[in-house]
Amino acid sequence: MSLAEAASPPRYAALARDLAEEIARGLHPAGSRLPTEVELSAERGVSRATVRAALLRLEELGLVSRRRRSGTHVTAGAARQPGAYAQSLAGIDDLLQYAAETERQILRVRAVVADRALAARLAVRPGSRWLQVSSLRVPPEGDRLPLCWTDSYADAEAVPHDLEQRLRDGSYRGLIATLLAEGSGRPIDEVIQEIRASGVPEGAVAEALQAGPGEHALEITRRYIDSAGTALAVTVSLHPAARFSYTTRLRRMSRTEEAPGGQR
Repeated sequence: MSLAEAASPPRYAALARDLAEEIARGLHPAGSRLPTEVELSAERGVSRATVRAALLRLEELGLVSRRRRSGTHVTAGAARQPGAYAQSLAGIDDLLQYAAETERQILRVRAVVADRALAARLAVRPGSRWLQVSSLRVPPEGDRLPLCWTDSYADAEAVPHDLEQRLRDGSYRGLIATLLAEGSGRPIDEVIQEIRASGVPEGAVAEALQAGPGEHALEITRRYIDSAGTALAVTVSLHPAARFSYTTRLRRMSRTEEAPGGQR
């Protein structure tokens, strides 16, 4: 998700996107008040909790300001300003949100040593040791068709002794990389993400995803890098194309925002 990632965006994310686009088009001018939670809930056919989460997201993006008893107003900074475009992809917080909003089904956990092929795929050192966790991500409600198959590779030196138990019993629903970072004292400094076109392979993956072999898919590889520049975890997720969309928003910012001191 985000920073944010899903078969289709969570309802709050979709609503936040729609409202942001309406603000960008001038349907909600700077300084104007957005409809209330009750009004938006009725207009958009979603719950008030969904509306509240969407408005919080807009506030985090600096598009609106919210005050008790005065409502939600579009900020002056939301208006288009001359300047450069900055590409804004899903951040780590969006990935955390996605992990919290989907159900993880563990399929297999095993220790592996990276041979040359796996090392090249993960961009890690040949001979390095990893714990491989194969899982499905499933929506918490609806038809529960799997969203993706994920192979997570955790640095064996950073794996807590109870990781497999916590994943299998569902007591931990967050990102595996976050758990590794907290337990090892190696905070995540950045996430490197690569997306490429792929296909659903025959066999166990196609069967688990309930997808046809060869069906179009997107493969997303994320490398969670610590402050020393070392991969703490690597995930490779395969999303059947019909169940996934990825949104990139280009935000116009003023020249003074481009770099500290206004430098470029």
